Amino acid sequence: MVRTLLALDYPGRRAEAKIADLGLEAHGYEVAHLLTAPLPDELTGRDYAEKLFSTHGVAEREIAGILAYCASAPLAQELARHMVEAGSEAPPLFFFDAAPLTAQDITDDYATVLRQIDASGFEESGSRTDVASLIDTPEELVRAMREEMTRYARNSLAEDLFDDDEVALASEQIVRVYLDLLTHQIAAYHGAAPAWGGDVVNIVSVGSSFQGDWPGARATRVVRTAHERASLLADPATRDTVLSLLA
Repeated sequence: MVRTLLALDYPGRRAEAKIADLGLEAHGYEVAHLLTAPLPDELTGRDYAEKLFSTHGVAEREIAGILAYCASAPLAQELARHMVEAGSEAPPLFFFDAAPLTAQDITDDYATVLRQIDASGFEESGSRTDVASLIDTPEELVRAMREEMTRYARNSLAEDLFDDDEVALASEQIVRVYLDLLTHQIAAYHGAAPAWGGDVVNIVSVGSSFQGDWPGARATRVVRTAHERASLLADPATRDTVLSLLA
């Protein structure tokens, strides 16, 4: 049976290289990318991970390890816990520039989303959604985000589309894309950092914000590199580090 690496790397365009750029398939591994559409709607790390576990048939695979980039790390940890509870051996976790998520992280990313939807509107009005005060009630937070993003999207599209139905449909599609990202982050924030009996390797770029012991890990190994964040996953040395540790 081919050994499988599970990869949690949020999809979409970004300046930074992706886990797929490591090219681990050429070295005898199957890489199963779990963050594919449709993404889970669950708002806790445990529930989100359980959805990934069942959707992708994780129990039927021989798992060599779990790879996770940035904010996906807490969800990988929840997935590892679920695998152990289902009877698997504790998998090692390989993180890349990972750090526990904070409410401020989500606040900053949400502001970026609103700017992308309607830059002029955001600069004029800002956000009415107080992420910090709603973070412990994630259903209410998502509801507030959806309403505000919809308002911004409609305002932005109204200048280009004259038909109300077209505006409504287009804004719904835009909000869905961004809400998937924010749900992913909220679920990661609401991870429990469970102990699953395994170890973490956190491979970090220059200036990484977190280089400490990973909460819940049996042991943490931090591998510091000379790479900038954008090139961390594109460099063969990063791939070789993962392969050597897997071996």
